[in-house]
Amino acid sequence: MIPKKKWGQNFLRNRGAVDKIVNAIEPQPGEVILEIGPGEGVLTEKLVELGEVTAIEIDPHLAARLRQKFGDIIVNADALEVPLPSRPFRAVGNLPYNVGTPILRRVIADPNFRRAVFMLQKEVADRLVAKPRDEQYGFLTLYRELFASARILMKLDPGSFHPAPKVRSAVVVLDPDRKPFASDAFIDLISAAFRMRRKKLVNNLTTYPREDVLTALERANIDEGTRAEELSLDDFARLFNSLR
Repeated sequence: MIPKKKWGQNFLRNRGAVDKIVNAIEPQPGEVILEIGPGEGVLTEKLVELGEVTAIEIDPHLAARLRQKFGDIIVNADALEVPLPSRPFRAVGNLPYNVGTPILRRVIADPNFRRAVFMLQKEVADRLVAKPRDEQYGFLTLYRELFASARILMKLDPGSFHPAPKVRSAVVVLDPDRKPFASDAFIDLISAAFRMRRKKLVNNLTTYPREDVLTALERANIDEGTRAEELSLDDFARLFNSLR
C-alpha cells in the first residue's frame, strides 16, 4: 500500500516495537480495545488475540483492505469525529503527526478511557512528560496532567517506519488520573496563561480584570512577575480557586 501524505501515513515496520506496544495495553475483562489508525494492520493482527477490538481507519482504501482480513471491526471514520466507545476502553495506535495531539486530548478526557498506548512524534511525547521550567513544558503538559499520568515506553528512529519520517518517534503510556478541578473553565485558564509564552502570567490573563488577577495571585501565594511556564498544575489550581 502506498502511504498517503494527506493523512500523515508512516507505517510501523519494527516488529519488536509492535510487541512492546501490544504488551503494554493489558486489557481487563469487559473492556474494548480501540485502535486508531491501523494502517497495514500490523498491530491489529496482534490486538485481536487480546480481546474485542474496534479499529478506526480514515483512509477508505486501507479500511476496505483491512476489512477483507479483519471483518466488521474495521470502521472507516475520522478518529476526531467518530463516537468513542460507550464502555471502558483502552486506546492504541500510531497517531498521524498532523492530528496526534487533538486525538490524544479527546481520548484522555473521555470518562471511559482506561489506558492509551500511543506512538507520537518524540517532540510531542517530550511535551507530555515535561516539568515546570522545561523548554517543552506548556499547555499540553498541563492538559495531560489534568486527565492522565504519562510515561515514555520507548523511542524509535525514523527507520522503524515506511516511509521514514523526518523526526524521531516515541511511545507514551497514559493512565487515567482525572483531577477534581478538571473543567472547561480550568482548561480556558491554562490555555490563556500560555497564549504568549514569554509574557508574564498577569499580562496573558486578559479575560479577567487585571486587579482581579493580581489579587488572585497574591491569595494563591504566586509572585505577580511569574510566567506560566514556572507554575505547576497545583499552582494553577490554587490560582483558579482564587479567581473564582
